[in-house]
Amino acid sequence: MESKWLAMVLVVLSLGSGLCDGCLEEERFALFQLKPFFEFIDYKFQDLDYGSKPEKESSSNCCEWERVECYPISGRVTHLFLNYYGYNEMHWYLNASLFLPFEELQNLSLSFERLSSKLDKLENLDLSENHFNNSILASLSELSSLKSLNLAGNVLTRSNPTNGIEMLSKLNNLETLDLSFNRLGNKILSQLDDFACLKSLDLGYCGLKGTLDIQGMFPF
Repeated sequence: MESKWLAMVLVVLSLGSGLCDGCLEEERFALFQLKPFFEFIDYKFQDLDYGSKPEKESSSNCCEWERVECYPISGRVTHLFLNYYGYNEMHWYLNASLFLPFEELQNLSLSFERLSSKLDKLENLDLSENHFNNSILASLSELSSLKSLNLAGNVLTRSNPTNGIEMLSKLNNLETLDLSFNRLGNKILSQLDDFACLKSLDLGYCGLKGTLDIQGMFPF
């Protein structure tokens, strides 16, 4: 009987040994390299959102921070939530190479314009409720791994195809696109023909007029 219990304990220990006990030191260092641009990166959500005195995270393990999520086995950062709207008026020029240590980063929410095509595993990007205009589209069109892109609540306009929404058609993996609350108008419809993989499109409150046959225009 004792040997049976010993075997069970060894199995549990072997399973637990596959879990990482904290974030990687190089990624923790990289998070603090981002702090000059995102002062709140190690603050708790509730303290900022309700205007109380900010309280820093008590844990030295960055995987336990509210704005960070990690893969439990490797301890690598997979999600970063950096879009605290109270800082939107600060227009920084962020060096995208600061994100390169996060090799498994899949989801990024932030409020900055300079991005890099080197983020080749990024699948979900939320840039909603900023003041981005069409100039950001060229950078976004290089993020080839994107599957979901939220650009709601910006100041995108009905520009010509050379600098308009059509540039995003280069994103061959893009399935979900939110363009709601932008100044696009009906001309945007002619720029959506080449979005081959798109499954979900939000054009709410974009100034569209008249009766539109959405099913006839788009296959998704």
